[in-house]
Order: sequence, then C-alpha cells, then structure tokens
Amino acid sequence: MDIYNILPLGCILFLFFLVCLLVFLLIRRHLLLTQERLHNSDLSKRLKALMKNFSAIAQQKDDLERINEMRSKFISVTAHDLKQPITLINGYSSLLRETLSQENLKLLDNIDKATSTIERLTRDLGDVSSAQYATMKLSKSKFIFNDFIEEIFKQYKSAAAQKKISLLFTPYPEPIEINADRFRLEQVFSNLLSNALKFTLQDGTIEIRYTLEENKIKVLVKDDGLGITPTDRIKIFDKFQQSDFIDENFKKQGWGLGLAIAKEIINAHGGEIGADSAGRGTGSTFWLTIPLANAK
Repeated sequence: MDIYNILPLGCILFLFFLVCLLVFLLIRRHLLLTQERLHNSDLSKRLKALMKNFSAIAQQKDDLERINEMRSKFISVTAHDLKQPITLINGYSSLLRETLSQENLKLLDNIDKATSTIERLTRDLGDVSSAQYATMKLSKSKFIFNDFIEEIFKQYKSAAAQKKISLLFTPYPEPIEINADRFRLEQVFSNLLSNALKFTLQDGTIEIRYTLEENKIKVLVKDDGLGITPTDRIKIFDKFQQSDFIDENFKKQGWGLGLAIAKEIINAHGGEIGADSAGRGTGSTFWLTIPLANAK
C-alpha cells in the first residue's frame, strides 16, 4: 500500500477521532448542565424549606412574646387588684379583735396568718412584675455591710434555734462599705436564709460567711440540708420554678418566686448570684456578689 492510499485513511480516522471527541465533550457538558440544574433545583427546594421553617420560627417567637407580655400584664394587674381586699380583711380583722372572745381570737389568728401569706405572695408578684418591665427602683445608700449582715444573722438565730439548727456566722475583721438598697438586700438574704431553714433538717447547720474579692464582696450561705439536683440547679432562679423532688407541703409555702426576685435584685446592683450543690442529700451553697461602694 503506497502513501497515497494511506493518507485518505489517516484523514478519515483523524476526523472520526475529532467527531468522537466533540461528541464526548458535548455529552459531558450536557451532563454537567443537567447535574447543575438538578443541584440548583434541590438547593432551591431546600432554601424554600429553610425560609418556610424560618417564617414558622419567627411566628412562634412573636406568639411567645405576646403570651409573655400578656402573662406579665396579668401578674401586674393581679398583684395590684389583690391589695385592696387584703387591706379590707386586715381592717375588719383588727375591728373583730376588740369584740371576740379568747377562743375565737385563735381562729382570727389563723385568718391573719393566711392573710399575711397572701400579702407576701402578692408582694412577690409585684416585684416580679416590676423586674419584668425594668421598673424595680433601687433606693441606694452607703452603709457598712458588716453591721447589716450581722443584724440579719441575729434576726434568724432564734428561728434556727427553734428548729434545733445551728446558725453560724463568721464576721470579717475590717469594715466593708457598699452602696446598695438596704431594703432590697434584706429581701435577698431573708429569702436565702428562709430557704436554708426550710430545707435543713433538725440538728443541721447553716453557715454565713463573706470575703473580699477585688472590688466586690462575696457572701456564702451554706447548709447541709436536702441539696439540689443538677436539673434543679439549672432552673432554680427562674420564675415560678420549684423542685420536682421536694415535698408537696414545701411547694404550698410559695410560688417559686423568691430566688427569681433575689436574682433580679442582685443583677440590678451589678452583682451576681448562684448556687452550688453536689446533689440530693449533700447540702447547698448559695453565693452572691455585691460591688463595693467605690467600685467602678
């Protein structure tokens, strides 16, 4: 076979190779475009689904905010409207004391105790409502914290003795001045000590001590009572929260507002509050910090 016969065959084979290559490239491009369209279509579907979920979550957030606002307004109105009938009950109770026999006065004492409980709970509701709307006003003044906490200790020492609980107090050797709302801080420590007395068994121990840490004072209220579970420790400072593990008689003594109010008060002072416990039956340590009077 001479060169003149091979040349046309070579050209034909070369052209065939070019056509095959072109077809391969066209098929590959078509496949890539198809894959891209499918990917874009899938991405579009996922994007639409995400947008739909986002809209649903945004709607749920708006609904929760409206419900929370309605709850807060209900609490505020309830706390306000309960004051008048409580005042009337207290007034009528005072008048009845002048006319009742000694035996009936004991019944009236039970009414007064119940009224005091309602009054305290109403006050708690009012504090929660104020904190919700950031209207909790602080009346600050400078005072020596050492004297303040010692007075609190003396107030609760007799109550602890009645329950046969040892209430210990460790004073600090130097005077510490703070700038705070004395009445609100009394609420905080009254709540912490009342809880400690409530959940500490007979012959138990409660200890109050405080130290200086940089530009703040840190206070510890430690007991060897029932302790706190890890689950409860997460939610213990939330409003209307009570442990699922405590006796029903304890739950009836409050609405789970005390620690939530204490947290709002301490936060308003620029401090922090928390609780530590190794679990049930190991006792609890509640701690809080308050800035010093000259803290920046």
